[in-house]
Amino acid sequence: MQPLNRILLVLILIGAGIYYWRQEKTKSEYQRQVGALSSALDRRFLSSANPAAQSEAMFLHALVILADFRSLVAQERLPPGEDAYLQDALTTAGYVSSGEIGLVARSLKTNLTLCQEMKIMGSEDGVQALLTGQAPVIRTGSFKGDTLVIGRQIPPSLAPEIANHPANYALLPSAAATLIWPFTLSDSVMAAVTDFNIQGLIDSKTARELQARALQVKTMKP
Repeated sequence: MQPLNRILLVLILIGAGIYYWRQEKTKSEYQRQVGALSSALDRRFLSSANPAAQSEAMFLHALVILADFRSLVAQERLPPGEDAYLQDALTTAGYVSSGEIGLVARSLKTNLTLCQEMKIMGSEDGVQALLTGQAPVIRTGSFKGDTLVIGRQIPPSLAPEIANHPANYALLPSAAATLIWPFTLSDSVMAAVTDFNIQGLIDSKTARELQARALQVKTMKP
């Protein structure tokens, strides 16, 4: 073999080696991200016997993990594909229904967007608060200086079986949280009731009772 051909062959082998090394590194990082998110959202945390504070803390932690995944994608250290990533992580966490996975994924995205809009993710203190399950301080907007706490789309008093479900979590400023009536039956709450009922997370009897109560509240309004 001529020297030039040898050099070309060596370069090709080196290039192939680097390519496969990067592929394995990317695969390893992806699996690490899947494992981290699935651990934070393990379906066993949904049990009503699990302390609410623990389940809430794991959800806040999950928001940081999802933000980290997005950062790695932006840096081109991971390929884009957030929906597939969430599907893999939530399946590993024990979620079986595609509908339920969709509800949890939507909750994660919505609440992470709120954290970003309130400049919590851009703050070291804010991220640290989320990682330790504490209420982070809002950095911008009309609620600046207030803390962001976890509320529920459907209050535990109305559907205790989904009190710890991540799809039911809704971040909101603590000042707003204190103003929300614990038995609220707004249109958004009733939409959530329908979604949860379709996925079998609340039973049809509970859903019908809540729908009847919501209709009664509407007819009583002046």
